[in-house]
This record gives sequence, structure tokens and C-alpha cells, in this order.
Amino acid sequence: MKFDQLLSNTESLFNQMFWFEQKIDTPKAASHHGVAIKYLDIKELRDGFIRELKSTAANWVYSKSKYQEIFQYELSKRSGDFQNTAAYISEVVDQKFRKGHPQGQYGELLLFNFIQHFFKAPPLLRKMPITTNPGIERHGADAIHFREDMESKLFILGESKCYESKYSFNSALKASVNSIIDSFENIENELILYQHDDFIETELRDVAKDLKNGQIDSPRFELVCLIAYEENRSIDAPSQDEILKNIKECLIHRWKSIDESLYDGKREAVVERIHYVVFPTWKLNELLNRF
Repeated sequence: MKFDQLLSNTESLFNQMFWFEQKIDTPKAASHHGVAIKYLDIKELRDGFIRELKSTAANWVYSKSKYQEIFQYELSKRSGDFQNTAAYISEVVDQKFRKGHPQGQYGELLLFNFIQHFFKAPPLLRKMPITTNPGIERHGADAIHFREDMESKLFILGESKCYESKYSFNSALKASVNSIIDSFENIENELILYQHDDFIETELRDVAKDLKNGQIDSPRFELVCLIAYEENRSIDAPSQDEILKNIKECLIHRWKSIDESLYDGKREAVVERIHYVVFPTWKLNELLNRF
């Protein structure tokens, strides 16, 4: 697979999580994945999950080439002290997160990792570094990733919705579907803004330019909706296997209760490209406060 050297390593993060695919008839979609923080026996690995998720932030903020440029510059100022340089850049990355408003960026960081893990597609465009003001967000897709292999030139648009309030699964789902379809319909306007910026991997700049100019042969779009929400159903059980079973049953219950009008007015051909990744958590407020 071309460009696989641009993928971030997600193995350590996914060692802290359960993930599984479910066969769900309604809503119709290309796939339905569930992801949750892993349990070691009956102990949730929350601390390990948070540490591993935070460790992926630099990959989310900087392309590999940009990170190397910054690292070498800072290293030269510190007489070759690698530990001091790495610690400094970690502090810079942390400052780019909006303090007191972690909800959106938490979901976007999860999405960045999930697309790479499930689709083996590195990021084409990064949302985080578009502005140096961490209090300002831009509109458009939360993630655009790209994969090229023998069969396809695949562009993956991602949308993340993270809701702290209980009973918000349906709200997050509907908002995510509407947003991802809007992003798909406006992809040309998205690409024209960012094709020359250095937060795009150097190797992928021509891909972004060719897509914008309509010069990609047989491109295919897939749409990923990440729904991270606060679950209120208990999953407590006397074993790890039973806890995982309860997590799966929570998602089945949520899918059964969705609004029947979810796809009203949506093109069926687009709906068939949607992939759902659902990330239920318990005590989401506590998790975000530590993030």
C-alpha cells in the first residue's frame, strides 16, 4: 500500500480498547463498529487509555515532515538534548488544545486514530493546525484521510460528535449524519483552501491538488461518523467477558431506538458509504476533565 509510511502507530492505543463490528440492519450503513475502553478483568483501563490517547496528539497536530522540522530546530537550540526537546514539543502541543472545551477536540483526536486503524489511511488534511488561535475552529470535515492500493484511491471523510449529556445518542447520531453529508457535498471548497499548506504531508500535496482539479482516476469516497456519548445503562458484571457482552448489548439497544427519519431526504448511494464508529463511555465528564 502506498503512503503506509505516513500512518501513525495506533497499536498501543488500541491495546487499551475493545473494538468489534456488529451486523446492524437499521440504520443501513457500510459498517457498524463499536469501541470502548478495555477492561482488565473487571478493572477499566481508563488511565492507560487516556495516556495513550494523549500520546497521539503530536501526530494529530503535525505532519511527520513538519514535526521533524520543528524537532530538529528545537534540538539545535538545546545542544542535542533529545529528552528536553521532546518534552518541550509536548508542551507546545498541549497548548494547542482549548482549555475548558475539550469535548470537540477529544472526539476529533479519537476519529484521527480510528480512521487510521480501521481503514489504514493516513491523514490527507489536518483540522487542528489551521489556526494558531486555539479558540477558533473552522467548519468542514473533521478529518480527511487517503489510501491508495491496487484496487482504489480512497478518500475518507470523517465527522465526530461527542456529547456529554445522558440520553444524547440520537442527537449525536443525527448531527453526525447531517454534518458528514454536508462535508461530502462541499469537499471541493474544503480542498481548495488547504492544498498548499504545510500541515499536509509532503507526499500527499499532489493528491489534494489533483482531487481538487478533478484529475484523480476513479476516486471513491467513504464517510465515517464517530459518535462518542455518555451511556447510562449499567454494564457492571463479575467478569471481563460479561462486561464486553453488556457493552455490545448497549449499542444494540441504542440502534434499535434511533429516529426513523434519520435518512429522510438523503441520497441512498451516499448513505451506503457511511461507516459508524460508536464509542460509549461511562462518566464522560470525568474523562474529559482529565484530558
